[in-house]
Amino acid sequence: MSERKLPPYSVLMSVYAKDKPEHLDVAITSMARQTVPFRDMVVVCDGPLTEGLDAILSDWEWELDGRMRIHRLSENGGLGPALAAGLPLCRCDVVARMDADDISRPNRCEVLLQKMVSEDLDLVGGAIEEFDRRPGDMGSVRAVPLKKADIDTWLKERNPFNHVSVMFDKRMVEEAGGYQPFPWMEDYWLWARMIATGCRCANVPDVIVDVRVGDGMYSRRSNMAYLESQKKFFSELREIGLISRFDQVKAIAQRTAATVLPTRLVKLAYNKLLRKRGASS
Repeated sequence: MSERKLPPYSVLMSVYAKDKPEHLDVAITSMARQTVPFRDMVVVCDGPLTEGLDAILSDWEWELDGRMRIHRLSENGGLGPALAAGLPLCRCDVVARMDADDISRPNRCEVLLQKMVSEDLDLVGGAIEEFDRRPGDMGSVRAVPLKKADIDTWLKERNPFNHVSVMFDKRMVEEAGGYQPFPWMEDYWLWARMIATGCRCANVPDVIVDVRVGDGMYSRRSNMAYLESQKKFFSELREIGLISRFDQVKAIAQRTAATVLPTRLVKLAYNKLLRKRGASS
């Protein structure tokens, strides 16, 4: 990548029937108003959508005048398969991920592109601020490690990237095997495989995306299927040499505890230990 010129980029988004039309509209708007515009946006419809969602996509397809590509899947298969189907349709080597219900801050992509170019990175993300009804109403920031050494350490216990914040080199993702089916863990598993194959990565300290959250984020951690997926995940991490047996046992013990605790205590623990409080900026 040139040290002076920012490369063009694509946006990759998945939407499914339970997403809300008004949230989708705001999410797309936030990407359409970036200080550095995208070259194209690929929206994967993960199964049939509601009339309201289809109407929003139709409006934006007209508004973006050829820069939006809509790819429809006949059945809902989950985030991993949806993103795997959409990635080859992205026209640029650099791809920004976006969710259908979150809000990117106006300079998000400019900040990430500058970081990628200046440090010759394959993967870069940033901090997110969680909100309930409107951005800033919770003051809860999920910060992430900034440097590669710290990312490697975080990887042993928790996801070192906020998926909705990332921008990556499409070719590096494809070389690592791309998005693969892995319930609740698609992005974490992708980062792990990329890092195992020599990915150059970092995070910026800036809050670059406002993310909607709800109690479902915490209650899923009381789901036995979620725990089984976590156990398999850390077993796979050990298999590819990223963690030790001790790291594996520790991570699974932590997640088992989260599964048996009441949801309100899980929520309290995550907010106290893994989030920092601060005003929206």
